Amino acid sequence: MNGSASSGTVTVTIDASSPLATVGGAALVQSASGSFLVSQTAQGTFVALTAICTHEQCTVTGFQSSRYVCPCHGSQYSTSGSVVQGPATRALQQFATRFAANVLTITL
Repeated sequence: MNGSASSGTVTVTIDASSPLATVGGAALVQSASGSFLVSQTAQGTFVALTAICTHEQCTVTGFQSSRYVCPCHGSQYSTSGSVVQGPATRALQQFATRFAANVLTITL
């Protein structure tokens, strides 16, 4: 998915066909301000994390069994960003989100 970056925020439109349209959905959102892992954890509640692995700075692209998986060395993170399986030892940075009128705003 692509997001629009502007003045310290990234916005993403979430329509019915979006992988983020349902609770439990997740997507990699790419923008000029960076790449973010976004999931809908409850109806209308989203968590946005940096997509850069804390182990060796690979971009985390996989999502399976409600976990983000780094393709480089297999580190796994929960949808809140905490490390579930190493080699990473630090959590992914989390960003504030706001959802209104089908637009998700991530504040950097």
